[in-house]
Amino acid sequence: MNRDIETMKSDKDVLQQKVQNLQEQLAELRLQQTEYKSQQSYEQTDARRLEETITQLEVEEHQLQLLIEQGDAQVQTVDVEQLANQLTQAQAKKTDLEQGVIRKRFELDDLEGQAEDVAEQMEQARKKNEEWIRQQAKAEATREKHADRLNKLLTQITDEFMQSFDQAKEQAKPVENLAAAENQLKSIEKDIKALGPVNVDAIEQYDEVKGRFDFLSSQREDVLAAKNMLLSTINDMNDEVKERFKSTFEAIRESFKVTFRQMFGGGSADLILTEPDLLTAGVEISVQPPGKKIQSLNLMSGGEKALSALALLFSIIRVKTIPFVILDEVEAALDEANVKRFGDYLNRFDKESQFIVVTHRKGTMSAADSIYGVTMQESGVSKIVSVKLKDLENEE
Repeated sequence: MNRDIETMKSDKDVLQQKVQNLQEQLAELRLQQTEYKSQQSYEQTDARRLEETITQLEVEEHQLQLLIEQGDAQVQTVDVEQLANQLTQAQAKKTDLEQGVIRKRFELDDLEGQAEDVAEQMEQARKKNEEWIRQQAKAEATREKHADRLNKLLTQITDEFMQSFDQAKEQAKPVENLAAAENQLKSIEKDIKALGPVNVDAIEQYDEVKGRFDFLSSQREDVLAAKNMLLSTINDMNDEVKERFKSTFEAIRESFKVTFRQMFGGGSADLILTEPDLLTAGVEISVQPPGKKIQSLNLMSGGEKALSALALLFSIIRVKTIPFVILDEVEAALDEANVKRFGDYLNRFDKESQFIVVTHRKGTMSAADSIYGVTMQESGVSKIVSVKLKDLENEE
């Protein structure tokens, strides 16, 4: 567009120069026309003067002829020779004047022809001048049209893109494919319109949101750092738990094997992890009572289940000593022989662990050091009775 405007300006200057040259030629032609008209007027005046002189001479000649034709009396009084001389001079003067009139008429015709040529040239110059004026007016209209469009584009750049012409010119790049660029521009304008009206408070809101975002980002970084630290701690704890669980499990496993054989008087037992991951693995109890096949606890009798559970409990207590152990009728499902084994096994523990057993079985009571009973001799009144079996044995 700038190139078109510069071209139009250059064309306008050329047109103006041509119009100025034509106007100068027109003025010169008009001056020549004025000079020709003045000369023509002078020649016409001179011709009229000569015609008047000729007419006067003809009148004089006529008068002389009348004088000649008059009577002898007049001839005597008039000098014939003088009149002849005058007549000859008059005729010569008339001839000169007639030749002068002819020359003036030729000159007048020549001047009129030159005047017509000048008028024709002036007409052509006027038409050409009008054509240049029309082209100049058209060029001016085109220039104003492009100037209006340029002003609209400058206003659009200022209003829509918040840039000056110089800034836009610095960022401008040559366009190789105008059609593709126009399609891209339409697509971008469509996307901009889809964004909705311009929010004049967007900058302040952006600063506020950015401040909030920066704060939350810092908080997020702190949380992520804390998370990573916790994950690291959890991993360390998991490693510690795995290590401790593995060592404790192996110890309880070996203890369970021994305890099971002691309580059942033979047989075998084992603890098996259900999966390699120690944190999620379950524990299966595999037992083989004396004289039987290896089987699951679900296939054993109630007494065997209870005795196997007690064997596992005692194996755990042997690995990790517990100061106080409270058992509530754990041997209720055992027969008398196994109750006797249960009581004897309680006495095998060292004195670091004390057992408080709630029971109704005599075999368990006989293995205890002290017995505490609750009786109700009177209705609604409970009474506690204690007996230390060791003291009774010492008295006997």
